[in-house]
Amino acid sequence: MKLHRIYSDLRSFKDIIFHDGLNIILAEKSEESSDGKTRNGAGKSCAVEIINTLLGGEIKKSSILKNELFSDKYFGIELSHDSKRFTVERKGDAPNKIKFGGEFGEVINAYIEDDGRYASNDEWRKTLGKLMFGLSPESLSIKHAPSFRSLFSYFARSGGGFDEPTKWFPQQSACSSQVAITYLLKLNWKIAGGFEGARQKEKLIKALTKAANEGVLGQIMGASSDLKTEIHLKNRNVERLRTSLTSFRVLPEYQEKEARTSEISKRLAELSAQDTYDKEWLGQLERAVAEELEPDFSRLERLFGEAVVELPDLVKKRFDEVEEFHRSVITNRREHLKQEMAETYTRIGARLREKGELDNERSEILSLLQSHGALEQFMKLQGMLSRQEADLELLKKKLDATENLEDKKTEIKIQRQQLLTEMRIDHAERDAAIRDAIVTFADISGELYEEHGKLVIDPTENGPKFDFEIHAKKSVGINKMQIFSFDMTLMKLWSREKYRPTILVHDSQLFDGVDERQIAKALRLGAKMAKNYGFQYVVTMNSDDLPDMSTYDDFVLNDYRVELNIDDSENGGLFGVRF
Repeated sequence: MKLHRIYSDLRSFKDIIFHDGLNIILAEKSEESSDGKTRNGAGKSCAVEIINTLLGGEIKKSSILKNELFSDKYFGIELSHDSKRFTVERKGDAPNKIKFGGEFGEVINAYIEDDGRYASNDEWRKTLGKLMFGLSPESLSIKHAPSFRSLFSYFARSGGGFDEPTKWFPQQSACSSQVAITYLLKLNWKIAGGFEGARQKEKLIKALTKAANEGVLGQIMGASSDLKTEIHLKNRNVERLRTSLTSFRVLPEYQEKEARTSEISKRLAELSAQDTYDKEWLGQLERAVAEELEPDFSRLERLFGEAVVELPDLVKKRFDEVEEFHRSVITNRREHLKQEMAETYTRIGARLREKGELDNERSEILSLLQSHGALEQFMKLQGMLSRQEADLELLKKKLDATENLEDKKTEIKIQRQQLLTEMRIDHAERDAAIRDAIVTFADISGELYEEHGKLVIDPTENGPKFDFEIHAKKSVGINKMQIFSFDMTLMKLWSREKYRPTILVHDSQLFDGVDERQIAKALRLGAKMAKNYGFQYVVTMNSDDLPDMSTYDDFVLNDYRVELNIDDSENGGLFGVRF
């Protein structure tokens, strides 16, 4: 695919016309420029952004096409493929509508509107992915697969894409970087994608472990050893309750029997109290009987003896009556005491029998209560068992979750080792591709510095690791030249492919801090490689950053400079207006 022109229906926009090989876009200083004035508004980086946008990039809120001055304007790019020319146009207020013109539009899954043919940006990306990198629809459906934009962004770096060779923006994930670089170096990218699966699982496990340790998931997980101890103790309690319930016999009239036992105990207490009273009374009666004496008639006899002299017959008769009376009183009293004692014995005996009967009844009830239980008690035991079983089940689930987490940790370690083994085998099988990449990087970096650089491809437990080294004493901007060397390495490696990228774009940021000697060498090398390997190399620069190239007979600046007059004046930028 070849880049011909960038244009817009914005009348003040300055078209950019490209040619084969190296294309240098220079931003000049205007006559009114001062040392403190910047040329950031000239449009160099905007040109790179427009290329990216028209080749499937997202139109974000910060995009130049979203600026209120241009959002309703079309920006287009003219391309060719297999000798067929076509145009691609987009505008900021319709970010997902790609308008196609020319011959090539027919091969895209487009829909027709009154003013032309359109397709979604997703369809356009699929087409570009096929043409530039041989991406098939099947491969795009695989999880963590490389996409067109994840690959092409290495060939049109901008913004934060100049920090390190393996990333086209600083926050790029390890997965995106590893998969893309692995694919671009002709290695098995699916293995790199597998490492992302392991990383995602590991992140989840770390988050769960942290949450468990901090108490957030304390109700779900815990320490495996502690949980096992709790389960053993809880099992013992559950078994005891189950045994109790198995042997439990329900007595429906349990409450009645229990109440009757209480009544009997109360009655026995009353009988005992009555016995105590009667026994004390009986003791008093026995003492009264024992102390009862025969009446003393001697004094009465003397009294009546003296009276006999005067009234012998009458006194004799009265004395006999009095004696008889007293004897009868004593006799009656003794009989009364004996009768009272007899009644007391009778009451005590009756109570003794009653106590015996009550005690027997109480013993029978207590025996029954000991061998049976109330329904209420049975239900209480069942409730206790249910709670204990629920607690036990929760503990088991906690243990399962904890052990599952520990198993997952082990699985991830195994998975990483399997992926590492597969990657080592893949690297061994593709040793020629790795050797080609390493040698190419060394040759290109050797063109820039006295000592060639090193590309190290290392299979690790976290996926493929790519290191770049260029040894140069007292040289600045080495990191930028690592990026240059790597990007040029990719252009050479893909030059033999049927489907390949034929456009490489480097913004002026690539040369910030780079020694002018290395800039000169990079431009010469870029021009040579673009010619030899059939691609367009687009470079944007400020004119005063361009080194003196007149000393190189094989490099004529006008052969490579794009005829575009942009500067830092008010209307001298790419868009013809300041914004």
